[in-house]
Amino acid sequence: MKFLPLIWAGIRRKLSRSVLILAQVIIAFTLFGVLQGLSSAVQHILDKTHGDRLYVSNRLRFGFPLPISLVERLKSTPGVVSAVHQFRFGGTYQRADQQVPVTATDVEAYLLMFPELQVQQPQAAQAMKQTRDGVLVGGETLRKYGWKVGQRITLQAPLPQKNGSRDWTFEILGSYENTELPDQSVVLVANYKYVNESLATGADTITFANVHIADPKQAGPVEEAIDRQFANSPNETLSQSEHDLVESQVENIGDLDVAVHRITAATFFVLLFATGALMMQSIRERTPELAVLKTFGFSDVRIMMLILGETIVLCVLGAAVGLWLATVILQLARSLLQVGSMSLIVVMIGFACAVALALAGGAIPAWRGLRLRVVDALAGR
Repeated sequence: MKFLPLIWAGIRRKLSRSVLILAQVIIAFTLFGVLQGLSSAVQHILDKTHGDRLYVSNRLRFGFPLPISLVERLKSTPGVVSAVHQFRFGGTYQRADQQVPVTATDVEAYLLMFPELQVQQPQAAQAMKQTRDGVLVGGETLRKYGWKVGQRITLQAPLPQKNGSRDWTFEILGSYENTELPDQSVVLVANYKYVNESLATGADTITFANVHIADPKQAGPVEEAIDRQFANSPNETLSQSEHDLVESQVENIGDLDVAVHRITAATFFVLLFATGALMMQSIRERTPELAVLKTFGFSDVRIMMLILGETIVLCVLGAAVGLWLATVILQLARSLLQVGSMSLIVVMIGFACAVALALAGGAIPAWRGLRLRVVDALAGR
């Protein structure tokens, strides 16, 4: 325990320099935590994708409308077990920045297609068949806005209704939780018939269809068979597995893994030299003090441990603060992008990197302290 007061005294000796080192470490590990957290979250989503689930969309661009009539043709494709349509649109609740995604679908078939969506009220799924404007709300959205089952809500959407209004009113009949990706429990699930009959334009169209296939290993041939059916037609399709779709969306923003690794490596490389240079300056200023400690019986190894202890404390403390800030930032990113969380493995890697950085950055100053000769130090040589 006698080392701790000495380590603390060394850190306080020139507080401005210690604060500078600490600030550099905090910034580096905040950046590390955010990038690794996003990368880890994206990989987690990819790992949770289902190989037996395909997405069929317009070949021109994902989100362009397709006629709902193609769903029956999808069901008759060899290798297809079932198919369900989705009409997606976005609404806002009370304020423009409070966006709520809505999917209009065949609710019963939709819940069978996505078994990870667990309805929390046993009677809610049946009630959806009897209530034209009923919705099931994702648990995240329900908690965010403080909604209750039985409440009627109004969303403002860019889609006009036949009566000219852009206000869409729904009755909350229940909620659901995504058991695989809890953060993704955000969409309002509505009856397609209600939305379709209310639309002023674009009736009998869908945004995309989901297909459940019997054998995930045959995903490629089934995708080709589906797309051949609609080749050279006004509604050519592009069929993708769930994994390929998510991966393509991630690739739209660039190669995330390469960017994360390069930025992290460059940041730590610069931090290593900055920390090492500042610690070397500190040791040069404290050479007579270290000589006095040796005079009082501190061994060379203990002096080296004392110097390394200072760098480890600064780096580990800075890493802790930086990773905490990264966690806060990722929480904000999750509310905006529905992605991003700080996993335990990222935190463990972060602290391991902090210790390694401290040992590498303090190695030369510690070696200098180890080789220090009392006579030369006291003589100012």
